[in-house]
Amino acid sequence: MANGTVQKIHESFSVFDRHLGSFLASIVSAHSEEVRQAAQLASRQLREGHVCVRLSDFAGHVLPAEEGEERPVRLPELNAWVQALRQASCVGRPGEFKPLILDDAQRLYFQRYWRYERDVADFILARRSHSFHANLCPAVVREKLRLFFPEVCADPSFGPALAAALALSGKFLVITGSPGTGKTTAITKILAFLLDLEKRPQRIALCAPTGKAAARLEEAVRKTGETLPCAEDIRKFIPREAMTVHRLLGAIRHSPYFYYGKENPLPYDLVVVDEASMVDLPLAAKLMDALAPDARLFFLGDKDQLASVEAGAVLGSICFSESLNVYSAALKKQLADIGGLLAKTSANAPAAAGSIVELTRNYRFSENSSIGALSRSIRQGDAGRVLAILETGRRSDVRFTELSAADDPVSVLSPAVLAFSRAGLEAALEIPARVEDVFARFEAFRLLCALRIGPWGSRNLNAAVERILAGAGLIDLRTPFYEGRPVMIVENDYRLRLFNGDVGIALRDPETPETIRVFFRDPKTGLRRISPERLPPHETVWAMTVHKSQGSEFDRVALVLAESDAPVLTRELLYTGVTRARTGVEILSPRDVLIRTVLRRISRESGLADALRDPDRNGRGILQ
Repeated sequence: MANGTVQKIHESFSVFDRHLGSFLASIVSAHSEEVRQAAQLASRQLREGHVCVRLSDFAGHVLPAEEGEERPVRLPELNAWVQALRQASCVGRPGEFKPLILDDAQRLYFQRYWRYERDVADFILARRSHSFHANLCPAVVREKLRLFFPEVCADPSFGPALAAALALSGKFLVITGSPGTGKTTAITKILAFLLDLEKRPQRIALCAPTGKAAARLEEAVRKTGETLPCAEDIRKFIPREAMTVHRLLGAIRHSPYFYYGKENPLPYDLVVVDEASMVDLPLAAKLMDALAPDARLFFLGDKDQLASVEAGAVLGSICFSESLNVYSAALKKQLADIGGLLAKTSANAPAAAGSIVELTRNYRFSENSSIGALSRSIRQGDAGRVLAILETGRRSDVRFTELSAADDPVSVLSPAVLAFSRAGLEAALEIPARVEDVFARFEAFRLLCALRIGPWGSRNLNAAVERILAGAGLIDLRTPFYEGRPVMIVENDYRLRLFNGDVGIALRDPETPETIRVFFRDPKTGLRRISPERLPPHETVWAMTVHKSQGSEFDRVALVLAESDAPVLTRELLYTGVTRARTGVEILSPRDVLIRTVLRRISRESGLADALRDPDRNGRGILQ
């Protein structure tokens, strides 16, 4: 690890990190300094999204002196540090009940997070694909696969059909793939396939980490469900409503606990989680803990998108490269026997591989699409190719605007903002406004930001956009809820059924034109109108962060990075922002910042992937 990184880590220790380290050091009789340093690092790493701290990354490095100290601090060498921690009374081995857990790979965890990780690994290993039930008739399975996935007739390795067959052999399934690969279409057909084949009613729940993502899942499942080649008595068991994961589990206000758990399991036979890349480790563990012993859990998501805001990268840890679309020889034979399917095999297929399918056929971006080529190059970390695509791509598809320190957001953004916002605001000013038309025009374009704070952060850019629009006479800033103002809910309100990420637009009420209401799309009623005074906490959303945009899609996107390099600028963030666009994307950034962003990857320390690769060696799972 570079000394510069250690400097940044030291500078970012919080008061809590230091107090926690000092407290744990105070309860041991020996090696207190080694414990203090390790606990302080573990606390800091947890805040940064890491489940644990790998001691080898820090051992032997020098930390600058803290305020009031005369000399810098050198962290212990690895062997001495590990030996000291092994002898400390507050540090245990995996399975022991101690505040800190140190495993054989020299990863240091807080007890709770070690247990979360162990529980997730155990769940996956216990419910992964094993073998098909003896009562299944291969002829019937093949008939149903051809019914719901006719593509399998020409392509026996068709990904959604493989996923459907794997759903028969285990109780945990992951479908990953980039936007446009048909994940929600596939899962809707898989649900119908299971219901039709197994001939029994099933209680199914659809959920996602945010209200916006849940609404999109609900809409996609409903649309696909209308065209399924099955009887209504099958279709009726496919849910018509999706909810947030927190709502599914029964969140208890002002509490980290949920109504549903091991002692009070969820009343469902199958749970589908969309946008699973946004699910953090504690939430994944609590969800898995709340499932009944025979319940199925299906994850959908893009493994290359941004990881969860909180600790852990569960989907990314599950979908490590050697687990994707590779199966054991035994499972390959079973898939061929039961469904006539063709699967790739590997003698070294990891334990969890039989539960994961990566969809690679993209229905949104053609082979000639610059957006598709751009997203692939970002994912591969090929900065040269990214620049080449941006600088030679068709102007209607992709574009690069190089920013300099002297650039002003108002002058840089004015052409795009006026070009894409004018029609929507003019529609908003009509009396009565055609609300659906306003929404459609608003969602045709979105300004995305890497940061929230700073000259090119979402807060400043929202103010800049308002100045641009006010200067053009399109909005009236004398009133906070001007006509056409877009707002995003930032705190769930279950009473109003408004959730974090929901977007509404302030308009004159067509029924009472003298009154301003905030309109929200509703999958059941079409539109809902709420008085501005009743809204839960919200913010203006002409511009939004890439994190907030997850689960959303727009026709065109302008993606602003930052005026200078920052650790948050990663290829995952860039990829997530670019893939929000359906038809066009413009990236605004200094050239060197863009290059560094493509080259930088999110790296979250965790032992979950190792546990799923080799449960025996890593002391995890049902084989322990």
